Amino acid sequence: MDQSTPGTPVFHCLPQFGQAYAGSFENNELQEILFEALLTHIIQVFPLLTDASGLPCWYRITLWAGGFVIIILGVAVTVLGTALQLEADKGKILLNNGGCNASTVKFLASLRHSICNQNQYNSSDNSPCKVCPLQWQLHRDKCYWPSENIKSWNESQRDCSTRDSQLLVIQDKEELDFIESITKNSKYWIGLSLLKSKKKWMWITGFQLDQSL
Repeated sequence: MDQSTPGTPVFHCLPQFGQAYAGSFENNELQEILFEALLTHIIQVFPLLTDASGLPCWYRITLWAGGFVIIILGVAVTVLGTALQLEADKGKILLNNGGCNASTVKFLASLRHSICNQNQYNSSDNSPCKVCPLQWQLHRDKCYWPSENIKSWNESQRDCSTRDSQLLVIQDKEELDFIESITKNSKYWIGLSLLKSKKKWMWITGFQLDQSL
């Protein structure tokens, strides 16, 4: 029997919660606290700046200089908060795309090495992993299962259908040599039948037998 090779599985990766996301939240909160503190201080100092006519000259200069410094600090805090936010977002992107992808690639490589046929496995090769069910043998793009149960041709064909497969259809000499190596001179039914009306051997796929095989 031969059977189509099953498809490979799909993996999802979820970033670990609590690192980049928490860092982003703390940076925003710190920025808001500092900005509110500076804003409160500016409100307290502003009345002194607008009503300083009776104060000494040096005191008025000090107040204006202090107000200017506060404004500069406010701008600096805003810039710093924005920079921290960008770094947090950058870290989150690295966490989502870098760490996750690295872990996924490592896991898939280990999984592929465990379940793929060792003769076809190559860590530097991006070719698809071909897997057969248990007790089936992989050869090129097909899976083969030599049954140990003795049945008629029709019963064997139905049994193959229940396994989502079909009786063996030999494509070329190389496949014939492989079949002979696994059957070890035992006799098996194959997907070949005699069309009596035309006295021709036909494969169950509808193609005529190549007499050169």
